[in-house]
Amino acid sequence: MSSTERGEPRTGAAVVGRPGAPTAWARTPTARLVREAVQRSFLRLCVQACARPLVDGVGHLGKLDGPAVFVANHSSHLDTPLILGALPRHLARRVAVGAAADYFFASPLTGAATALVFNAFPVQRGAARQWRGDAELLLGQGWHVLLYPEGTRSPDGSLGPFKTGAARLCLEAGVPFVPVALRGAHAVIPRGSRLPRPDGTRVRVRVGSPLHPVAGETPHMLRGRMRSEVERLLSAV
Repeated sequence: MSSTERGEPRTGAAVVGRPGAPTAWARTPTARLVREAVQRSFLRLCVQACARPLVDGVGHLGKLDGPAVFVANHSSHLDTPLILGALPRHLARRVAVGAAADYFFASPLTGAATALVFNAFPVQRGAARQWRGDAELLLGQGWHVLLYPEGTRSPDGSLGPFKTGAARLCLEAGVPFVPVALRGAHAVIPRGSRLPRPDGTRVRVRVGSPLHPVAGETPHMLRGRMRSEVERLLSAV
């Protein structure tokens, strides 16, 4: 098993992001130990209590042989904890999550908590080149990246249109994408709510196979394929 497979960045690569990156400290060894402890104890217990997730398709991840961009539908603040909890430990511990800068990094305290607990980096609306540069650097260092191509949470749980950022990132970095579908998270923590509303709903998480960009594929074409794959998984959940 390589150092990347064990959850460590590639040999010779810096542990943190580019100099000056706002969440570089969240990828230091100490921060990673704290994050894993929080995710595998308190966060997991909370997710299990309010969502009782059913997970399918994780076996597809055995096909991964390097960094990838995980792309998922987005309807709830519960989505990221659900996905991280569904992934095998050696993968979850090296996922960096793109989070809306104007929401999760609006204050130093919120930004620090988000970065520490989820290994998040800010995604600035209207500054795609900047966040894609940070994400591509992370991929080059052996981290996976989790993105929500809809760009915001669905107000009713339905799948919205995808933006091209995740597709451009895959094409520029030369990495595959992994589609992920979540159904039921909206019922537990809908948009506009900060606290769970458990009603007995079991949230379902379905993971698809890693898929590579193909020769001649444009960002718009790849964006369409990403959305179709997530939609296909949703219909099977």
